[in-house]
Amino acid sequence: MAVIPPDAGVRMRMQAEASLVEQLQPVRPISSDLPDLRPGQAFTARVVESLPENTYKALVAGRQLTLQLPEGAETGDTLELVLIDRTPKMLIARRAESPLAADAANQPYAYSKISTAGRMIGQLLLREGETPQPAALNRGQPLLAHPPASAAELVPNLAKAVSQSGLFYESHQAQWLAGRRPLVSLRAEPQGQLPVPPRPVTEGVSSVATPTVEAAPESRAAPAAATAARVDIAATGIPDEVRPLVQQQLDAATSQRLAWHGEAWPGQGIDWKIERDTTDEHPSGQADAEAPRWTTTLRLTMPRLGAIDAQLQLTGSNLRLRIAAPDGRALEALRGQAAELTRVLADAGLTVAALDIYREP
Repeated sequence: MAVIPPDAGVRMRMQAEASLVEQLQPVRPISSDLPDLRPGQAFTARVVESLPENTYKALVAGRQLTLQLPEGAETGDTLELVLIDRTPKMLIARRAESPLAADAANQPYAYSKISTAGRMIGQLLLREGETPQPAALNRGQPLLAHPPASAAELVPNLAKAVSQSGLFYESHQAQWLAGRRPLVSLRAEPQGQLPVPPRPVTEGVSSVATPTVEAAPESRAAPAAATAARVDIAATGIPDEVRPLVQQQLDAATSQRLAWHGEAWPGQGIDWKIERDTTDEHPSGQADAEAPRWTTTLRLTMPRLGAIDAQLQLTGSNLRLRIAAPDGRALEALRGQAAELTRVLADAGLTVAALDIYREP
């Protein structure tokens, strides 16, 4: 018969407690499970398991990660990706461009967001090859009530019409803020005569979420569609009378070219174009070779001379003038007044470097 020592229970308890008390070891930092990838680096991800809400388990560089995709994928799919950015806990990537996803380049990056102003400008910009409608001089009204006795009557009215055309409205606003232009001159331009629009309703705009890569549920798609509709209304809501002005301003910013159309006096139409020559070439022997060169083209139909095209190239104070006449009679009349034209231009402070009056072929 086995005899159990009376203190056996105490000794077993002490041994059990001693086995549980161990010296604590320092906790090692948890290393990142993300692969060592740099922005711009291409990599592949193989889908190994589908999870709810367009999430997937995938193998990336031998490590298992969870992916969130804007579109569906199947188990076994291999995705070609390019790293865009990374955080300690997340990699942000996009689909790599490939022949199988040729239209992927046309899709907006899921984390990008075009501003309202950017979308408005995109709708106003003309397509390649198109030219903006010329701005109306003097809002479509003749500059003079009757033919002038001399050019001195037309010049100030022409300058005033260009200044008040609305093409320089924002520049004039800056001058007004600096105290160099009166408010009444701003109100004389087309934009200054538009009625003040009602204050836009901004309620609910701040609640629109920024797009992410996951598929947006219907509850998020509704406010996003409403925002897009407001942008379309803002772009198409520009009054018709100033829409050509805005397109002219956008075109001038890129092409350095402005165009006007109107009447000098009743029945006397005028087409006027001004553009800056951005090339480095200047006529040989020209004194102001470093000055910017401007080219202005004037087209009008005169009662006795017919259709006249005049092109003026101005560099500093030097002027090169070419005038195309429609027939021999007009050619003779213009050449007969060439000396007088040169004198008038000299009185205006311009040096005529070249004057060519020719018959239009």
